[in-house]
Amino acid sequence: MNSLKLLAVTFIMVLAISGCSNSQISQTELMSDQYDWEGHVPFSTSYDPFNLPVSDDFEPLPADKGGVRMSEASGVAWSLRNPGYIWSHNDRGHTNTLFLIDSTSGEIVARYSIKGTHNIDWEDIEVSYGPIEGETYIYLADTGDNEQRRPDYSIYRFPEPEFKDEHHGTYVHIDNIDVDRIRFVYPDGSHDTEAMLVDPLTGDIYLATKRDVVSLLYVLPYPQPVNEMYEIFKAGRFSFREASAATSSISGQRVLIKNRQEIFYWKREKGESMVEMLARTPEKAPYAGEPQGEAIGFDPEYNYFTLSEELNSTTIPSLYKYTFIKK
Repeated sequence: MNSLKLLAVTFIMVLAISGCSNSQISQTELMSDQYDWEGHVPFSTSYDPFNLPVSDDFEPLPADKGGVRMSEASGVAWSLRNPGYIWSHNDRGHTNTLFLIDSTSGEIVARYSIKGTHNIDWEDIEVSYGPIEGETYIYLADTGDNEQRRPDYSIYRFPEPEFKDEHHGTYVHIDNIDVDRIRFVYPDGSHDTEAMLVDPLTGDIYLATKRDVVSLLYVLPYPQPVNEMYEIFKAGRFSFREASAATSSISGQRVLIKNRQEIFYWKREKGESMVEMLARTPEKAPYAGEPQGEAIGFDPEYNYFTLSEELNSTTIPSLYKYTFIKK
């Protein structure tokens, strides 16, 4: 079993013991071979995204955790190394800055820059497992392309920085961690992509496009080549449009993909791969709406957070928490 699967097995076992997971994925299934992407036939869905039922897994209205003093927040991700905190970032036109946010108050406790990363158009962020056992990694999707003419795209992957007391209120420059730059092209031309998730059970990276007629799904199977260009795989075609953010729970059992108006929600069934789950008709998750909301992320207990760009507004955007109902 590779280190990614071993970490996933351990995490799910801990959740099962603690009683906060309804896992249907067995250790034997996690040890199965990687999906055959070379032989994959892209799926195509046909549901009406406006008439999907809303899940009762969550409280219908969010809790406002406080204002976040940043503009154009384009992604959020729960920190596994620094529990209780959330990572965020800006999109194009900004520096390569990561913001660490207190999930209970919305306070930005520190800012970080990582040597070896460059912000052409960062559009989403995920924290998940990676190549080294025992490490949790930040994944940054430099995949925005409003004009759909970039020749190639990148995902940066590096170990999560540790928040220390002396970092509070400062801008921390980090130049001593290894940064993987995963460079790729799509098999069918350029795309504007704002939604990324990582399957923690396999290490595969999924991207959902924004500006196509409907959102298309692509995959970068693990292990991804580093510092070389390669062509990724088309995985499928959704029935909704304008995907703007995505996240997988760290257990790999739940996925959210949102656009400006709605959040689409999947629960993994026994024996399913990630792509098989995403090919099914989703439910909706509650969403109260935000001005230009382009960020969503799960915490380990299936609560999820959203944050708005609040573009061209003097209003400070709020960090919203949608609470999972344990049954």
